[in-house]
Amino acid sequence: MTPDPPAADSRPDSRAFRRTIGLFATGVTVVAVQTPDGVLGMTANAVTSVSLDPMWVLVCVDHQARLAAQLPEGREFSINILRDDQEVLSRYFSGGWRDLPKPEFRFLPWGEAPRLVGSLAAVRCIVDRRCDGGDHWIVVGRVLDLFEDASQANPLLFFAGRYRRLAPLVTPAAPPERWGPDGTSIYYEEWSTAPRPAPPEAGEPLE
Repeated sequence: MTPDPPAADSRPDSRAFRRTIGLFATGVTVVAVQTPDGVLGMTANAVTSVSLDPMWVLVCVDHQARLAAQLPEGREFSINILRDDQEVLSRYFSGGWRDLPKPEFRFLPWGEAPRLVGSLAAVRCIVDRRCDGGDHWIVVGRVLDLFEDASQANPLLFFAGRYRRLAPLVTPAAPPERWGPDGTSIYYEEWSTAPRPAPPEAGEPLE
């Protein structure tokens, strides 16, 4: 017997869905195209790799976004991964900039696409196809070129509706000594069926 579908009013609403999916931490990018009027960019975190062979990535673009009309099949675009000190650019390209001076940034020609100077990394693509994804277009891009910044900076992150940054890398503490002063084993490596070595004789140096 097939169970009845849940009542419409019992399904999660769009705000709850956005809040829940926002707990999936992502990086932050600026997707950019070159137009006759200049570079058009849009902040996006709905970006992911799709395939290694062929090399494909995808980005989701709202139907109402200005960028949507600039991404037909065969058009080149770039995905620029932001550093953790580029939050201001994410806010600017997301359209949330109100009555503030324009932040400093610069794009360089990169094939037929623009590359954001100072970004952590970038991917140059050509639109392979566009798929309808509800209120967004799912734009699949074939990778043409890659760029990585040599500074090894940290990425800008987005989680639970806020910008985040990586915590400093902590060097793991060294494991305790294998043998105690009385010859008792106080540290075991990963569990194994292999027999454990005998404790050292008194006065025998530890390895």
